[in-house]
Amino acid sequence: MLLPVLLPAAFAGGETRPWRRRREAARAAATGAREAAGEAFLRLDTAQRDLRISLETVRAVEPSEASEAALGRFAALSDAVDEASAAYIAQMDRHPLDGEGLETDDYEAARRDLDAVARRLDDVGKELERFAGSLGPMIARADAALAQLPPKTEHARQTVRAAEAAVHAAVREGLAPAAYAARLGAVQAELAELDKGAAVHGVAGTLALAARVGEAAQALYEEADRLPRLRDDVTKRLSSLRTRAQAVTSRAENLEPALSRLRQGYSAACWTDLTGAEAAVARAVQVAQARIDEAGTAAADREWADAVSRLGTARAELNHADEAMASVHDRLRDLDDVARDPAAEIERTRFALRDAQRLAVAGRANAEAKYARSLDALVFRLEAAGERLDAPHPDWWHFLSETRAIRAEVARVVQQIRDDRAGGSGSRP
Repeated sequence: MLLPVLLPAAFAGGETRPWRRRREAARAAATGAREAAGEAFLRLDTAQRDLRISLETVRAVEPSEASEAALGRFAALSDAVDEASAAYIAQMDRHPLDGEGLETDDYEAARRDLDAVARRLDDVGKELERFAGSLGPMIARADAALAQLPPKTEHARQTVRAAEAAVHAAVREGLAPAAYAARLGAVQAELAELDKGAAVHGVAGTLALAARVGEAAQALYEEADRLPRLRDDVTKRLSSLRTRAQAVTSRAENLEPALSRLRQGYSAACWTDLTGAEAAVARAVQVAQARIDEAGTAAADREWADAVSRLGTARAELNHADEAMASVHDRLRDLDDVARDPAAEIERTRFALRDAQRLAVAGRANAEAKYARSLDALVFRLEAAGERLDAPHPDWWHFLSETRAIRAEVARVVQQIRDDRAGGSGSRP
C-alpha cells in the first residue's frame, strides 16, 4: 500500500526541479542580454554626444564646405542612432524582466529581442566610429585651435597692459605724441571686443582678433618704450647736423677757387662736367638746413618719427654736397698730379700689364691666346693714350680716365685667368 503514496512525491520531485532550473537559466540569460543592450546603448549615446561636440567645434573653428558635409553625414547617422535607441527603449518596455509571473518562454523571447537590439546598437556604433575616424585630421585641427584660445587671448591682454604702462610713462615724461592716446584707445576697444569671446566671434574670429590686438599692442609698446632713447638720439643728431651744415657751408667757399683753377689750367674737357657743382652744393645745403629746422619743430611737438625722417633727408643732402665738393677737389688734385708726372701714371699701368702677362704665361711656354689678345690690346691702348699727350693742350682727364680703365680691364683679365685655372678650364700646351 506504500506505492500509491510514494508516486505523487516522486513525480513532483522529478519533474518540477528541471522546469524551475530552465526558467532560472532563461531569466539569467535575459538579464544578461538586458545588461549588454544597456551597455551598448550607453556607448552609442556617449559616442554620438562626443562626436556632436567635436563637429560643433569644427564648424566654429573651421567653417567650410567639408565641415558642412560632415555635419550632414552626422545628421543622417544620428537618425540611425535615434532609431536604434528607440528600438532599445521599446524592447525594454516590452520585456519588464523584474515583473512577476514570467515564464521560460517570456525570458527566452526577451533574450532574443534584447540580443538583436544590442547587435543593432553595436552596428550603428561601429558605423559612427568609422565616420569619426575619417574626421580625425579635421577634429584634431579644431581641437588644437580651441586649445590656443586661452593662451592667445591672455597674451593679448598682457601685451595691452604692457602698452598701457609704456604709454602712460611716456605721457608723464612729456614724450608721447597726441596720436599715442588715440592708438591706445583703439587697442583697448579691440580688447573689449576680444573679451566677448568665441560665443560672439567664433573660435577662428577670436584667434584672429587676439593676434591683431597683440600685434597692435606690441607695436605701441615698443614705440612708447623707445621714446626716451629716440628723444636723446634726435637731440644729438640735431646738434650734429647743424654743426655739419655749418662746416659744409664753410668748405663750400673753397669751391669757386678750385673751379677757377680747373678752368684756367686745363682744357674744357677736363672740367665741363663739373660746372654745376657749385649750384648743387648751395642747393643741397639750403635743403638740408630747411629739413634740420623742420626736424627741430617736429621734436618740439614730440613728433619723433617725423623728426627722424627729416633729419635723414638733411643728412642725405649734406652727403650730396660733400660728394659734389669732393668731385671738384679730387679732380683738381688728380689732374695736377698727372700733369706734373704723366710718366708715373703710365708706369703704374705698365706694371699692372706686365704683372698680368707674367701670370698668363706662368707654368706655360706661351700665354693662352684669349688672354694674350686681351692684354696685347690693352698695351696698344696705353701707347695710344700716351701719344695723345703730345698735343698742344692735352686732355689730361681723358688720359687719366683711360689709364684707370685699362687697369680695371687688366684686373678683370687677371681674375678671369685665376677663375679659369681654379676651375680646371685652362688649357695646357
